[in-house]
Amino acid sequence: MDDKKKWDFFISHAFEDARETAKPLCDALNAQGFICWYVDYALKAGDNMRASIDYGLSRSRFGIVIVSKQFLEKRWKQNDLNDLATREVEGKRVILPVWHKMGFREVYDYSPILADRVAISTERGVDYVVKRIIEVVKLPCG
Repeated sequence: MDDKKKWDFFISHAFEDARETAKPLCDALNAQGFICWYVDYALKAGDNMRASIDYGLSRSRFGIVIVSKQFLEKRWKQNDLNDLATREVEGKRVILPVWHKMGFREVYDYSPILADRVAISTERGVDYVVKRIIEVVKLPCG
């Protein structure tokens, strides 16, 4: 793998949310000049999935976590979240939660710490989510 390769965003999502949310979000951010690590674009046949995901996570400035019922049902997605949270130990903001068809109570019941973060909801569409993400990344990290 190319040690110099870097991404602006790593998009963590459940497979079921790919077509409706994750891929459109990735494409919209790419159209704005950002570079996203997204599973459909980053993985090739025969790749070691966990190693590729770890590689993308470690070389992305931010992790967009699309939190949905499907995401919360997949315990292995917790690994992505844990990897991103570890990077925040130094005080940097890394995790950008996007709630997809979720409310505060559902997220809180799963993870009070995740629910305590200001999230962007997909209720207003992908363009709104992109606008809000761009506002966040223009702020100093921290």
